[in-house]
Amino acid sequence: MEAHDEPLPPDQQVAESRRSLLDTIRDPGWLERSLEQYRRFTLVDLGVLVAARDREAAGSVVGSAVAFRLFLFFVPLLLFAVGVAGITSQFIDAGDINEAAGLTGALASQIVTAFEQSSTGAWFAALSGLIGLLWAGRSLSRTLMSASSLSWRLPIRPKASLRVIGTIVVVIVALTIASTTVNWVRREFGFGLVAVSFVAVLGFYVVTWLVLLLVLPRATPDPGASIPGALLIATVLTGLQAVSQLYLSRAISQSSTLYGGLAASITTLGWFFFVGRTVVFAMSVNTVLYERFGSISQFIFGLPIVRILPRRSPRLRHFFGLD
Repeated sequence: MEAHDEPLPPDQQVAESRRSLLDTIRDPGWLERSLEQYRRFTLVDLGVLVAARDREAAGSVVGSAVAFRLFLFFVPLLLFAVGVAGITSQFIDAGDINEAAGLTGALASQIVTAFEQSSTGAWFAALSGLIGLLWAGRSLSRTLMSASSLSWRLPIRPKASLRVIGTIVVVIVALTIASTTVNWVRREFGFGLVAVSFVAVLGFYVVTWLVLLLVLPRATPDPGASIPGALLIATVLTGLQAVSQLYLSRAISQSSTLYGGLAASITTLGWFFFVGRTVVFAMSVNTVLYERFGSISQFIFGLPIVRILPRRSPRLRHFFGLD
């Protein structure tokens, strides 16, 4: 018969386990070896890398800064819209605006008041709002540029060019118009076309956020490196819009005046926070995916037939960062 070792007494087993654990912790490479088995799983590895890059780039702090500047951007945007409403009051009815945008209650009353203002006040509001848009757009541009530089580990630029400021202002205004358009589709055609409208606005958000990310500092000129982040931001933004328009708007309208106002304020501030946080996190996703796998452009231009194009076109090779 084969000999078997005698089992250790319980007290000795506990002591042996403690000794083994202490020896493991004293070894400086124990954590790396413990995580080595999980590095085989790409998703786990990517999650660890993205979380580390986001933490390195101070994602929580910078995301809150982006959210605050988004809020400051929408204040002059509303002022500019009020001014334009007063200027065009003889051509557009306030009731049509409220119905198209899905506005009710106190906000709808404010829109009616905006359309009834004098022409002098309307021009002053529009001009003040436009100046405020440029100022807030400059502040938002500098914050977004700093966030992108931190994610890509680049030197932070102190100033934003007019091209960057103009692009960001146009993109944010276009996103606002798209959101209002989806709400108008829901009110005019019911829930039958809501799914189709959200799919369309998702594609629009991907394009617009890709344009915005392309004007920010990056370690590569390849536009394909910004596609994953644009998809992430567009998906989160579309989801927030769906929840806000399909559920929260109805719940807020059915609440009392006090709680309805508080719910609207909390919803607005929370919406800005999630958008700002997602934008900064998406930048970390872009950097990690590009550093680990490259970009979609590199994959496409690496195909057997398509790879001929960058070889014959230096401009195409430079545009997609294939040099």
